[in-house]
Amino acid sequence: MSAAPLDDVTETVRGKYDKLTNSQKRIAETIIEDPEFVAFATVDKLATRLDVAASTVVRFAYKLGLDGYQDLQERIRQQIRNQYRAVGDAEGATTPTSHLAGTSFQDSLDRDLAHLQRTARSLHRDVLAQAVTALADAEHVYITGDLTSYCLAHFTAIAVGRTRERVRLVQADAEGATALLEMGPDDVLLAYTFPPYSRNVLRVVESAVRRRTLTIGVTDAAISPVGQRVSIVLSAVASGIGPQNTLVSGMAVANALVNGLIQRDEAKSIERYKAVGALAADWDLFVLGPDNGS
Repeated sequence: MSAAPLDDVTETVRGKYDKLTNSQKRIAETIIEDPEFVAFATVDKLATRLDVAASTVVRFAYKLGLDGYQDLQERIRQQIRNQYRAVGDAEGATTPTSHLAGTSFQDSLDRDLAHLQRTARSLHRDVLAQAVTALADAEHVYITGDLTSYCLAHFTAIAVGRTRERVRLVQADAEGATALLEMGPDDVLLAYTFPPYSRNVLRVVESAVRRRTLTIGVTDAAISPVGQRVSIVLSAVASGIGPQNTLVSGMAVANALVNGLIQRDEAKSIERYKAVGALAADWDLFVLGPDNGS
């Protein structure tokens, strides 16, 4: 088969979207939302992420008029290279990572910079404001994450707990079961999860949904297992240059939520922040003195 002349794979995917099967639409959405992942993931890794057969991915590539999955990947890579080149031309000959040229360090940092830009562009002001309002007005705030995403949940629980009361970090374990039983319609659950997606996080989200708790998901796509179940989805690109995800964009979203929460009632937030800092000072926790928000 001779490959179709495709200058822009994502535009071609959009043009054929209505004629695709449901499984193929999920592949198409991933190409549009996370082209870097598709560009470097094996066919099996992409199929596992989307819960489709590897043969479905290959047939999708043929449906676009390409010579299989490798041809699709090469075209996406070229598209990404062109986008990077355009950004470089616009900003001049040097970039923040030019001094690291030809190294994996440059590749990693460039990927994170690109992910931050894509994540920022994908976030909508109204949705962020809705999430912050929910976190501010909730009777209790529950936060969950697992495996590598646990560090995001842990950070958020500490930061949100410095700005408001009744914040709890929970997991799908014996201790978390008590918290899950206490969730109700006046509460909020904030969940972090990225591929290959923790079943424990999914269990916590499903339990919260059953108890009519408002749920917020920070995940890589609205079509992810958690993204399909939560009330509010905040997308953060997470694919790394190797097998390990990058959490830079997820942390940026966490920071945006925390700062938005502080701005809702800055005086009250700073007062609580100082109270937490004073207590920490009593315990002599910090080398440089209390972290009191001043």
